[in-house]
Amino acid sequence: MTGRRLLLPDHLDSRDEAGDESIDAVRAERDFWQTLFEGLVEEFPEPILVVNDDGAITHWNDESAELTGVAHENALGEQALDVIGTDGVEETLAEEIARTGEAIQESEIRSGGPPDDQWHIRTAGVPLRTPEGDSIGAFEYITIVTELVEQRDELEAVQTAISDIVDGAVDELLSAAETNAGTTDDVDDLAATQVRNLAEVRNEMESLSATVEEISASAEEVSSQSQTAAELADESKDATADIVSIIDDVRDATDTLSATTQTLEQRMKEIDKVVDVIDRIADETNLLAVNANIQAAQVDSGAAGFAVVADEVKALADQSKGEVETIEDIVEEVSRNTTETIDNVGTTIDRVDDAIERARTVDDKQSEIRAAVEEATTGIDQIADATDDQAATAQEVTTMLGNSLEQIEAVADEIETLAETNDRQAAKVREVRDEVRDLESDL
Repeated sequence: MTGRRLLLPDHLDSRDEAGDESIDAVRAERDFWQTLFEGLVEEFPEPILVVNDDGAITHWNDESAELTGVAHENALGEQALDVIGTDGVEETLAEEIARTGEAIQESEIRSGGPPDDQWHIRTAGVPLRTPEGDSIGAFEYITIVTELVEQRDELEAVQTAISDIVDGAVDELLSAAETNAGTTDDVDDLAATQVRNLAEVRNEMESLSATVEEISASAEEVSSQSQTAAELADESKDATADIVSIIDDVRDATDTLSATTQTLEQRMKEIDKVVDVIDRIADETNLLAVNANIQAAQVDSGAAGFAVVADEVKALADQSKGEVETIEDIVEEVSRNTTETIDNVGTTIDRVDDAIERARTVDDKQSEIRAAVEEATTGIDQIADATDDQAATAQEVTTMLGNSLEQIEAVADEIETLAETNDRQAAKVREVRDEVRDLESDL
């Protein structure tokens, strides 16, 4: 490798006889350092170029030739900018160093070469000075970072791909988490609504159970009163039979009969009121059964047994209503008979002569009253049995509602736990996304 000797002072080219030995010593020293300098350039592991103060290349090693594809003979003596000029640069680093006399280490990467085979370098250099300190050139060495840049580009591409994949996955997970959160909130609200509805139905069924028990007690009381009426009818019948033989006691007997009949009429009115109550209760029971079926439909398949019970309650209510209608007919007939009996008793008092005939008529009417009271007693006993069944059914339904309520409350608790878990998962996904972004920033 050859080049202009930058370190040779110009005055060493002329000499006189007296200073031959001194000049030879200086030249030897110059040659020594020149050889060292050129050896350094030649063996330096990175591309090296040396320029003089005019920007012309004086030294060019094999690494520089390999990097640029410019041979030694084509580089030496040429302007450095013409040989290794990079994009957007008006002077090489060596030229800038030679011009300014300051050492420079670039932080930016330079690029050059054809588009399909570009090279990337980072340069640094120091000025070459005379013993007097004047800058007469520059020593520039080049660090090849092409592989590093390519790896960086590949890493950026991989990083971008990973970031896109992670962002897409995180977005999908967050979207799913938000959808689950919304669905969980809706289900939680629905469960809360069902809990409230079932609690109301349970309260209504408890009230119905108490009402049915009251009906049962009232029916038993009516049955007792009917039995008393039957006994009174028997007594009246015996008294009427005695009228034939004891005509003197007719007025007393008829007075007693009048009072008894009036009492019976009052009892019939009371029975009529109780029947009205039973009729209203049957309607309410029927309505509650319909509402229970509606609630069972809302609860879905978990309340199939509840719907069957509700249908049985409705059937019992319909049966009770039919029995009530029968009782109403009987009470109406008894009321008519009672009114007729009162009229007959009045006639008996006014017409004592017809006492025996009227007594027989009263005897016949008392027989009818007895039969009607017995029929009413039978119907009332049936109502009492039905209301007992209704009370048991209502209690069973209340128990079932209580169990359903507990199950739905347990489901609501599970939904709440699921919502909390979903929130934690969403937060964890956000943490992963943030960590990936931090990693991306670090890369």
